[in-house]
Amino acid sequence: SEPYGLVSLARSLLPPSRDPSKKPDPPSPVIIRSLLRAALLGGPVPHALLWQAVKRNRAEATVTDPRAALVKLVLLSHAPHSMEDAMVGLDPEFPSPAYQCGRLLAVLEDVQRRAVPGINSTLVDRFFGTASSAPASVFGRLLRGAQPHLGKLERDRPGAYVACQKRLEGILGQLNAFPRTLSLEEQGLFSLGYYHQRAHDRYQARQSAEAAPPEEDLSEQA
Repeated sequence: SEPYGLVSLARSLLPPSRDPSKKPDPPSPVIIRSLLRAALLGGPVPHALLWQAVKRNRAEATVTDPRAALVKLVLLSHAPHSMEDAMVGLDPEFPSPAYQCGRLLAVLEDVQRRAVPGINSTLVDRFFGTASSAPASVFGRLLRGAQPHLGKLERDRPGAYVACQKRLEGILGQLNAFPRTLSLEEQGLFSLGYYHQRAHDRYQARQSAEAAPPEEDLSEQA
């Protein structure tokens, strides 16, 4: 995808407009200056921007493309140079419990959507904030709540059940325990894990749809 400009990154920290016809509010000049200074001088991006991105993710219970890019920018700007090529996409073995917890939330949401097609509000709308800050307090409950959905998939869509179960087992195998609390940087990693897993799953779904044989046109056989 195309890289995001400074204004797009800064604007991702603003609440979404309630009136689509209204011109969006301008981003904070302070944020623009911070990003521009980091771009020109190569210094670290202030953690204050990570805090604003994490806070906006929690408020909206989602991670947008530009906010994911901003989270990654802040984290990598404080990381060793050896990490510059990290976090490009989904990394199932990324050694961070916070990242794996983000992945787990995305997979549990996918299980719910598969089991209850057309659902308007998912578990993420209710639990994103708690899961991203205090995973141990909520993931046991979420895993128990997923069992009826998995049972329904096993009965009605065994292929989807096997795929979901395999992903859950792979993620849980990376976790010795759920962290009680997550630091600011870990909350950023949680956001990236959630974002990467969702993006990967959507890509896989598109690939499967494109590979499926076209439906036979029965009208031509009449």
